[in-house]
Amino acid sequence: MPDPERPRPITRFGNWPVPVLCGLLAIQILVTIGAGRRDDLAWFDPIVDVRAMVLEDFVGEPDTAKMQEAAISGMLETLDDPYTVWIPPRLEKDFDKQMRGSYVGIGAEIEVVDDRLRIISPLEDSPSLDAGIRAGDVVLDIDETDTLGLSSQECIDLLIGVEGTPVTMLVRHLDGTEESLTVIRRQIETRSVKGIRRAGEGWDHMLDPNDGIGYIRLTQFTERTIEEMREALDGLDAAGTKAIILDLRFNGGGTLDGAIDVADLFLDRGVIVSVRDRNGDGRKWTATADADDHLIPIVVLVNDGSASASEIVAGALQDNNRAKILGERSFGKGSVQEVRPLPGDRGTLKMTTARYYLPNGRNLDRRGDDEIWGVDPDPGFVIDLDNAGYTRLVENRRRYEPITDETDRLDARFDDPTWIEQEIEDPQLAAALRTLQSKLTTGEWLKVGGDPGSDAVLASELRDQIAYRTRLLDELTKTTARIAELDESGAVEASAGFEIRDERGNVIGRVPDTEADRIGELLAGTAKAEPRKGDVDEP
Repeated sequence: MPDPERPRPITRFGNWPVPVLCGLLAIQILVTIGAGRRDDLAWFDPIVDVRAMVLEDFVGEPDTAKMQEAAISGMLETLDDPYTVWIPPRLEKDFDKQMRGSYVGIGAEIEVVDDRLRIISPLEDSPSLDAGIRAGDVVLDIDETDTLGLSSQECIDLLIGVEGTPVTMLVRHLDGTEESLTVIRRQIETRSVKGIRRAGEGWDHMLDPNDGIGYIRLTQFTERTIEEMREALDGLDAAGTKAIILDLRFNGGGTLDGAIDVADLFLDRGVIVSVRDRNGDGRKWTATADADDHLIPIVVLVNDGSASASEIVAGALQDNNRAKILGERSFGKGSVQEVRPLPGDRGTLKMTTARYYLPNGRNLDRRGDDEIWGVDPDPGFVIDLDNAGYTRLVENRRRYEPITDETDRLDARFDDPTWIEQEIEDPQLAAALRTLQSKLTTGEWLKVGGDPGSDAVLASELRDQIAYRTRLLDELTKTTARIAELDESGAVEASAGFEIRDERGNVIGRVPDTEADRIGELLAGTAKAEPRKGDVDEP
């Protein structure tokens, strides 16, 4: 028990040490921050010095804008991450177009054929459609600029512009008539959700009306993808759809939110994806049970062009046993990028800030010599195509995609897998239709392909390399034949051959064609050639 009579100790210094110590601590913090700031600024010293020396004494006129772009790009390249990039102000409009799926222009899909711009199809509800632009039109000039020899990007630069401004196009229609059409540019909202063929200005999403099998092709994940998906699914619901093919082939990704929303449409529970930063911190997204959940059989088509957000959707549905994945192993991009505008309108930094993980805990990134990456098809569902095969199916499918008044498409039989294989040359879509028809009629999934794994991936790569070698050999054969033609015509002088130059670019010898097989011997003989008069060798 404390003694009440014991006197308290006398405080001799008052309360002044507390504020003094706080002040000293604040000074130390400021000194530390200042030192760190000086270290940050010192990091730029050699860069500033080199720039100053170049601007002062370089023999040519330096392009300071290019120097700045190169400095930033070079710094980011050291991160060894192809997805961390700086977008300079001059490229931000194209970047925003990709991210948001919108731009100001005429609204048309285009290609360059025989050195001329051709309209694949005007887009639905677009100014080009309103102005009379039709699928197959050849654009002869744009605002009196001849399109002959222009690249697709050069034509796009002429067609896009300020909203509300006109662009005049001279077009040649399929019947051979020419017409000058004026299109008023406006904001174009590109659709990321497509069907199997056109239905007027919209899309037909019903693949097999008898069995109730629908088809949705998702080209990218944008801010509006979830709205377009719900619209397509509402139409399929009204048609009595019992199963769906979700085509994610060549879908390079997009927004993380878009992927989560789409996956949640087909899940009522379970983890969709988790994200972790370099410290292991992050968050997890799980599916919620909603009235618009579509818990029907699904086949997801993927290939090596399916990346990022596409892999999130495919992996989430596969790990939660909600879909069969069919095709070939996906691209393998399991990283999350944040978009951060730089102050003062100096561009945009797209930077990898985290990696995402499938419900089973696996990251999808393809790194180094890893044997496993991306999302593999299910056992019995591997169907691999080479580049030539994909080119054929895209070209054949395109016949049914333009907005046109033609009626000959009524003969299309998209409910017949054999017809799809023969006419569209799309064995992956045909196999997806077959296995869904089996699932709906027998309750069992029909195995329609091979098994996944490293062997399947290596076999796929081998086929691609063989096909690439075949193309190179074809080009070499053509080149050899052309050389023979020129040689026979006397177009090549007899004195033609090879020049031998030193490291400074000086010609130190010539090898005629007739002695090409001795080029190694001749090079050895000139290796000891004396320096030319006036040349300076370093010690």
